[in-house]
Amino acid sequence: MSQRDEQVREIRELSDVEAVRALTVLVEDRGLLSSAMKIALADEELGDALKTAGVDSGGGEGEGDVARAALEYVALSGDSVVGEAVEYVRSPMERFDPVSVSVGVLAITLLQTEVVVKRDARGRWSVTVHKRALKDAALARVLTALLSHLTDGK
Repeated sequence: MSQRDEQVREIRELSDVEAVRALTVLVEDRGLLSSAMKIALADEELGDALKTAGVDSGGGEGEGDVARAALEYVALSGDSVVGEAVEYVRSPMERFDPVSVSVGVLAITLLQTEVVVKRDARGRWSVTVHKRALKDAALARVLTALLSHLTDGK
């Protein structure tokens, strides 16, 4: 089993709480947590923007599913920090204080090189997805899980 396959397996075994924490750790490690905390984007607005961008919703994904999909996407991109984030949240010490940022904002912040979220002059949010051939399937899983979570699969 390759290192990436092992990371994906470990990510899939994370509890919902561990997955959201690992995603937060990864966003923080990249220096993006303060940016994520400043985004005043409600889940409903993000869901509408994803629908407008043509993302199909799946079957009612939860926060943990969205976080695991985002972590898996980054792991498949070859980022070794994902493994460190997974180890960190599984460690027995309580060292991590959760922040109050929605999993949707965390995922979009992490994917900022692939997904651009912006507000127009009328205050409506839009999403633009930049696709690269190698990552299309994994990115689609993240966006589908996110939209499904935001819309309860509707």
